[in-house]
Amino acid sequence: MVERSEDRPVVWSCDEWSPLEEVIVGTARGAVRSPFEPAFTPFAPPGSEARQWRGERVAPEDIDRAERQLDGFARLLEREGVTVRRPEPVDQAYQTRTPDFDCALGHAQACPRDVLLVVADEIIEAPMSHRCRYFEYRAYRPLLREYFQRGARWTAAPRPLMADDLYVPGYETVTEAYDFQTHPNLTEVEPVFDAACFVRCGRDIFWQPDIVSNQFGIDWLQRHIGPTFRIHPVQFHDRYPHHIDTTLVPLRPGLVLVNPERPAKDDCLKLFEQNDWRVVEAVPSVRPRKRASAWEVSNWISMNILSLDDRTVVVDEVEQPFIELLRSLGFDVLTTPFDAVFPFGGSFHCCTTDIRRRGKLASYFPSLD
Repeated sequence: MVERSEDRPVVWSCDEWSPLEEVIVGTARGAVRSPFEPAFTPFAPPGSEARQWRGERVAPEDIDRAERQLDGFARLLEREGVTVRRPEPVDQAYQTRTPDFDCALGHAQACPRDVLLVVADEIIEAPMSHRCRYFEYRAYRPLLREYFQRGARWTAAPRPLMADDLYVPGYETVTEAYDFQTHPNLTEVEPVFDAACFVRCGRDIFWQPDIVSNQFGIDWLQRHIGPTFRIHPVQFHDRYPHHIDTTLVPLRPGLVLVNPERPAKDDCLKLFEQNDWRVVEAVPSVRPRKRASAWEVSNWISMNILSLDDRTVVVDEVEQPFIELLRSLGFDVLTTPFDAVFPFGGSFHCCTTDIRRRGKLASYFPSLD
């Protein structure tokens, strides 16, 4: 049970494992299947039918099933003493038109982890690179206003124009042996990133270069949060690098999960090893999946867990091999069904944003100090 304290900051989260006190859990209400746009070219070869996709509403029965699972997840967290907040269920069946682009539909508000990055006592609205997600922040504005009025710091990163010059043509035609650093999906004309591109380990924040972020975005974030925090690029062999939370998952100080199907490049895990972190390979989901679109999840969705503290995690109830691995590492595992939520963008980590965790800002990598 989490102990509440009235003198705690309204927003405070520096890592992925300190005791969780308050969290935002997403909603499936209002979701649509997004139309094709330039950000989706990695999943749509030239001439494919996917490039003609104009999007559609999600079937009501699919939304209802996903929402029941999200509600069950929220109740589980509340039973553990966590305060749960939910975003406004904005209808995403609207057209976005700006001087720079036109998009027929929006997306969803199931994954606050993509939209909101919490660094210590500040909430940062991410400048996401998908046109269909341009207005996704609207679902969270009532909560953000409330947190600000109660003392939190609230920043909206520069809203990207998302004109055609942001997107690199030809990404989808490269071979499996491509080098993401020499052939990225995005240019550097403006800063973009999703909040889920990062995992936080106190003063050190790890970023995987991927198809939804660019170096300009990381430069903006580093300058904004200042020298107290250090952002480290960590690159892995992944055909479609997209968010870090099924690739590198810190469980507690000194213990991190990695994806054996996506080996690290250029010894980027040496920092963990040099500081006596144990690096453990995860096991894949029992549900075989192959990511073939921007919104499908891979068979490593099992890694997308939420930590309630450094000994307690929430995992999809069917993931028995992964559950056994976590128990062997000393964790208490709480389970609930979540498969109906996957088509809306992810699992437990994706579908939450930590608002407050009990813990101090610390350095877990002494070699950097």
